[in-house]
Amino acid sequence: MERRSLNSLARTIISLIGLGSGFALMVSGQSQGLLSAPAVNASNGTNRRAHFPALAVLDEKGASLPLFSPKAYRAEFRYLRHEFQKIDLSGLAVKTDGWTYNISDAEWPFLGLSYLGYACANFAKYDPVVRDEALREMQWLIDALQTPRMSGFVAPHFGEPFGANEIHVAVFVHGHFLNLALKYRDVSGDTRYDALIHRVADALVREYMGTDGPILRSYRDMWWISDNFPAISALSRYDRLFQRDTSEARNRFLSILKMYYLDKKTGLFCTYVNPYGHIQKQGARGISVMYGLHFLKDFDADFATSQYELAKKSFVRSLFGVTAVREFPEGSSAESDIDSGPLIFGIGPSASGFAIAAAAVNGDEATAWELLQASALVGLPEWHNGELRYNAMPTVGQAVILFGKSELLKSDVPLSAK
Repeated sequence: MERRSLNSLARTIISLIGLGSGFALMVSGQSQGLLSAPAVNASNGTNRRAHFPALAVLDEKGASLPLFSPKAYRAEFRYLRHEFQKIDLSGLAVKTDGWTYNISDAEWPFLGLSYLGYACANFAKYDPVVRDEALREMQWLIDALQTPRMSGFVAPHFGEPFGANEIHVAVFVHGHFLNLALKYRDVSGDTRYDALIHRVADALVREYMGTDGPILRSYRDMWWISDNFPAISALSRYDRLFQRDTSEARNRFLSILKMYYLDKKTGLFCTYVNPYGHIQKQGARGISVMYGLHFLKDFDADFATSQYELAKKSFVRSLFGVTAVREFPEGSSAESDIDSGPLIFGIGPSASGFAIAAAAVNGDEATAWELLQASALVGLPEWHNGELRYNAMPTVGQAVILFGKSELLKSDVPLSAK
């Protein structure tokens, strides 16, 4: 997971320095694209569920949009849909070794499409205004992920991921794909992907139960623990939707994880390992932990709860009055790298982005909202032609954070409507 960190979010964290009191100055700005403090029309149905209404953005005509409102989330969805559909899906697969080159071209688009799809699933379930658009987008995303341009970067390492005759398992690709296809099946009832869902699930189980399991490789010679979490999450979801039983494969992974790969310093799952000898190559990191936690909730809720509490203790901090997440535990001698991006006082911008969903899924809405406030403060939002863009974030970063926002939609839905 760490190779795909949201590096360009790191540029924005610099603006946290000295902001404390400067926050009030930003929310009073009246220029296009700056945060403003509009008078929110309580009778406006699109804004009646706005959180922190003082955090808003103006468009070119002077209209204001509260950044934490259903209308803003729909505007973000439409911006991301527009941006991702610019990708030439007929293009060639990107080549990468998974570490030193072409990471942003290979993995980031795949991850961005996956997280937009996860957000769409929540919109389809909790926001009737955008449900039909979200379902159509999920179909496009599922189809797009199967193209060589999007998922072919793993072919040199494992074989074609969606071959007509065989699924060559690449845990990062198939974990996210299966999760998205199952979420679509759950919210739509559409059976068009069922045959492929079964093929992918069966292939994952085969790999987890085989000699290369139960920790599957991210690349030919790389074992990133958290890259397995989407796949195990998907198998758990698969069992619930199709009344299957993949528990043996899932429990095998969990048993080995808990037995050998919990960091001795923090108690959290490790980042990078060598399964030959059960060697912990790198301990817990903010980005890998926060990325994994919202998936972990799907297949071991009690473990997720305890891991989340440890993660808060080790990584969640307040910097100049703004909540953010450390990349490494305090006292660690580790330095910033390709995974973390530049660190400011130990704060990891990528970890902070993924932590929004981790907090929301694990029931810590207070922390999720604190992290979201920080993302709005430094994200440089721009509302134009009905689309909401955060200029200081890459599209993958905005998609990840939008998923976290969509997880919080659940608590906004009246109980009678759930």
